[in-house]
Amino acid sequence: MKNGKETSKVIDAILDTNIIIDILRELPIAVQWFRSQRAKRLAITPIVWLEALQGTSNKVERDKTFRLLQEFQTEYMLRDDQQWAMNQFMQFHLSHNVGYEDCLIASIAVRLDVPLYTRNVKHFAPLPDVAEMQPY
Repeated sequence: MKNGKETSKVIDAILDTNIIIDILRELPIAVQWFRSQRAKRLAITPIVWLEALQGTSNKVERDKTFRLLQEFQTEYMLRDDQQWAMNQFMQFHLSHNVGYEDCLIASIAVRLDVPLYTRNVKHFAPLPDVAEMQPY
């Protein structure tokens, strides 16, 4: 552990839900970026998994989404991640309109000390130690 964080990097980054959605929508810039990342070990969180599947409206969309999600390792929350997320939500929800889902997603990236790829950098900016990056 380094500064209380896990440092054995079994992954290189966490993806936010909006990146998954862009890939599913076959947004050219997202697909190009995703293809360029094939050598990296990208992961998602259970929150991202759930949000992506929640956005489907039929079996075809659900199955397509599920196939894409299977390409990523899923990094699960620990008790400390949940506590970190709760603390950040309490501190930044009212002042910066930070959502609880974003706190939960960020908590894993912070613990693993890896970047969090998102198009919504402003959602994560108030949270301490989050290396939010806009990939495209």
